[in-house]
Amino acid sequence: MRPGILALAVSLPWAGMVLATPAQHQQDKRRSTDPPIAAKGKLGQDLFMAVGRRDLVTVQSLLKQGADANARNGLEFTPLYIAAASHNAEAMKALLDAGAQPDADSPYGTALTFAAMTGNADGARMLFAKGAKADTARVDGDTVLMMAAQAGNPDFIAEMLKRKVDVNATSYNGSSALSYAARMGHVEVGRMLLEAGAKPDLADTDKQTPLMIAAKAGHPEFVKMLLKRGAKVNIRDKKGWTPLMFAAGYGDSPDSVRALVGAGANAGAKDSKGRTAATLASDRGYRESAEVLGGPKASAKTRNARKAAATSLILLEKSMTAFSRGTACISCHQEGLGRMTTASAKLRGMLVDRELEKAQIGRLRGALGALQPLHEQALANPEVMKQVPLIEINETTPGYSWMLAGMAAQNDQPNAATSAIAMVLARQQSPDGSWTFSLPRVPMQSSVFTYTAIAARSLNAYGPKANASETKNRLGKAKTWLLNTPAKTSDDLAFRLLGLKWTGATIEERRKAIDELLAGQRPDGGWSQMPGMHSDAYATGQALYALAVAGGVQTSSAEYQRGVKYLLRTQDDDGSWFVNKRAIPANNYFDAEFPHGESQYASFNGTCWATLALLETMPKK
Repeated sequence: MRPGILALAVSLPWAGMVLATPAQHQQDKRRSTDPPIAAKGKLGQDLFMAVGRRDLVTVQSLLKQGADANARNGLEFTPLYIAAASHNAEAMKALLDAGAQPDADSPYGTALTFAAMTGNADGARMLFAKGAKADTARVDGDTVLMMAAQAGNPDFIAEMLKRKVDVNATSYNGSSALSYAARMGHVEVGRMLLEAGAKPDLADTDKQTPLMIAAKAGHPEFVKMLLKRGAKVNIRDKKGWTPLMFAAGYGDSPDSVRALVGAGANAGAKDSKGRTAATLASDRGYRESAEVLGGPKASAKTRNARKAAATSLILLEKSMTAFSRGTACISCHQEGLGRMTTASAKLRGMLVDRELEKAQIGRLRGALGALQPLHEQALANPEVMKQVPLIEINETTPGYSWMLAGMAAQNDQPNAATSAIAMVLARQQSPDGSWTFSLPRVPMQSSVFTYTAIAARSLNAYGPKANASETKNRLGKAKTWLLNTPAKTSDDLAFRLLGLKWTGATIEERRKAIDELLAGQRPDGGWSQMPGMHSDAYATGQALYALAVAGGVQTSSAEYQRGVKYLLRTQDDDGSWFVNKRAIPANNYFDAEFPHGESQYASFNGTCWATLALLETMPKK
């Protein structure tokens, strides 16, 4: 992430109205899935906001007025965390000079952890100069070195290695710094770790080694480097897959396949279902990899869209139930995008889990009702607005917009509580007409287009009649922003189109957005999240859904059907689609019973989008 962008990824506990008790706060083992605490510290909210805006003059002024440099927000962040993550050296210096503790800890780590997440080596040196400890770990076992390996800045890694940190430390799910680097394909960081003594075959709790992780993610240069270092080429994971199977079945990387075969990989090895790497590549339509392995270029298998969607729906609902049971969070993925998916399934006459539905709306109604008095006061008083949960780190828009979008999809009825939260969301609009965020969580929370569109959807559904004129004006400004802002990533392109529909643009006004999204379709029928990346279910499902819902593209069209075929052939037997994790691991790892381990949340989201795209091909009941 470039300096100036606050880059960390956090799934927000929007049940922030259920505050932890003082006794809970004193526990040594609080986790990021626990209820948030009450914010504390003189002028703390103001200080957080000034750091987030990079407003040094105000930061210095607040500190002179006695602002607590060690203030805590609801997530137990300190302002130093935000400054360190956003490469804000001037704010870091001001805070440290005012007594900010360099090692102030939280479930998310320390300021050094946050510097590591974004590869802020200069910030790390500032913290080390103040006595920050390098070899620290969070409650889930994730170390500063692991965060730095994910970020991929060799300069930061060098600073850590100078301090003799444990390169083979593992988190509670068995991840190591090398596996983090492998997932992202950071070759130079991987080389440095190996030279410092990292074990190339250190496996996680799924018995997946860095070689498997790199092969699955499609990083051939990392694969080659590990092979040169003697990584075991025929080792198997918990489900019996080898590195070659991962490269052939997920990575869509013929270079990885060639390297593995050249290093002695057994191409004839079979998984528990009797499939070889060649079979897997053929089934997925990875033609070049299949050819390298001597298999047919394409599988004769045919799949049914309704059956594929039904299989994925069962898996999604199981994970949504596990997530609700195991956390205090009301999340963007499970309660937002997940509820959009189950709502679409219901409209097509598919069976859904009614008990899950009841539990989710109960959680949401309880949360909204508890926040209603605060929201209503905040709308009348700017000072009270500062106390809205996590507004101090510009995280109100993501949580509120996805929550309301999920409710709108389910046709949850408006009331005074939804009116209040909708108007708090409305007031977060930027002067240019967009809605923004400060805490990227790639890919779901990485595009301003996404939140401008989702906020518009939420206001359409829950903006109160008494504020109809304000809502209309805000939607008009959002439409203008969407029409005039260049789109780059798959999220930008898909949500620009959806946002234009939700802000009232005509089909003629949407034409450019439709054409540019269609132009991103690749020869394999899919879309990629960014140029240079492989096609995946996240970008493909999202693009198809936007084209069907907002682009007027018929699901029987050649373009749509090519996308559907891509999705059908890349779905796993369990109903999931694999999407490689790229988000910064700010949250403690929590297993929500969805496949693909560390990549399960990216895969959950990708599976939602793929399922939504398939559901669009089915008539509503």
